[in-house]
Amino acid sequence: MNMASANANLNDALVQEVEVVPARKQDCLSCRIVGTGTFATVGTYALWQSRAAAPGSPGQKKIVAGLGVALLAGGVIRWFQ
Repeated sequence: MNMASANANLNDALVQEVEVVPARKQDCLSCRIVGTGTFATVGTYALWQSRAAAPGSPGQKKIVAGLGVALLAGGVIRWFQ
């Protein structure tokens, strides 16, 4: 068996292993509500923990505030996905 036929057999095997993934279905309304609510609640909690009166250094509070904003944005994205 030469190298060209070995490569051809390998290519044929790889092509046969590829399967088509169907388009993603949209989640049910209750799944969207729970997912959005979870993101929004955790994001709000993170923002609450980044307030001035909360314990921690200013750098830590900025990181937690950024996480809170990202989680709230994730909730919005989750709702419209």
